[in-house]
Amino acid sequence: MRGRAMAEITLRRPTSRPRLSRRVRQGFQAAASHALLVAVGLFFFVPFLWMLSTSLKSEQDVFRMPPTWLPHDNLRVDVGGKALPVYDVTLSDGSVRRMALVSMAEGRGTFVDPAAPAPPIEARLRDAQAVLVVSLRWQNFVDAMERSTRPGVNVNFFTYARNSLIVAFFCIVGTLVSCAPAAYGFARIRWPGRDALFMLVLATMMLPFQVTMIPLYVIFTTWLHWGNTFLPLIVPTFFGNGFDIFLLRQFFRTIPEELCDAARVDGASEARIFFNIVLPLSVPVLTTISVLTFLWAWNDFLGPLLYLTNPQAFTMALGLQDFQGRHEVAWNLLMAASVVFTLPIIVAFFFAQRTFIQG
Repeated sequence: MRGRAMAEITLRRPTSRPRLSRRVRQGFQAAASHALLVAVGLFFFVPFLWMLSTSLKSEQDVFRMPPTWLPHDNLRVDVGGKALPVYDVTLSDGSVRRMALVSMAEGRGTFVDPAAPAPPIEARLRDAQAVLVVSLRWQNFVDAMERSTRPGVNVNFFTYARNSLIVAFFCIVGTLVSCAPAAYGFARIRWPGRDALFMLVLATMMLPFQVTMIPLYVIFTTWLHWGNTFLPLIVPTFFGNGFDIFLLRQFFRTIPEELCDAARVDGASEARIFFNIVLPLSVPVLTTISVLTFLWAWNDFLGPLLYLTNPQAFTMALGLQDFQGRHEVAWNLLMAASVVFTLPIIVAFFFAQRTFIQG
């Protein structure tokens, strides 16, 4: 009897609060991470959106208070062959009528009803609210690119864009031609003093440009007479730089040594190994360096400011500054030119993003 009674006794575990499954917790963590990334992305993207919005506005809309995100313009109607702006006018009896503004003076305006132009009505401008419609002024981009930045000089942003592309292209070529062989020598070839020289190359990364700026300026302008040419901006890239050499060396060291050893056994020279084995496997890092070099060359302002004084040789960065400094600032045209300035960077990253991320 006692054994049967013991068998009938059931042990119950104390109830506890249900725990979230591992998959649910991971889902919440992923959602929180993505929400944070989206918030940070929007924080950095908002200035670009405002620049794009301003580039599509009229000059009047740029200074409209309160400011609006969407470009607007006054609704206009044809009255007597003239396109007049439309306002919602609060009359003396408190009624609101939609009328066209004919003229204004001393804080008052003369309004007419578009359906019945006569007689006109006078009202205070502060009692009139402009009727706005969304209006995208794509013509701003054409005006910004074709507008000369200097009176009497046939130069515009098309010239600046061409100059920037020339400088960026040859800077990319110079960087790859100079840095890739040097990095391969530091990564795969054993020779006396290799590591010491590599440390010296890395030490150049800690040298600020301001230290070498004046000596380079004297060499390029006084000794070599390269002023007002692209050579001071391009030639230094053919002598390598510490960051890109370091980046390439670290990537080359990840390539299996057995591939190079097998090629040496088959009689391949170091040059053939470099061109036929190492470079084809290094497309991601080469693309990364190309994109970074393009960004640096395209955005460079100090270099062109030092060496270029002829407007025909200005780059985009210098042209934007010149455009802003020599005109009564047309902010909508300046923002339109700035949007065009950023487009090559966006396009370059869009086409190279997969390889860039892999690198």
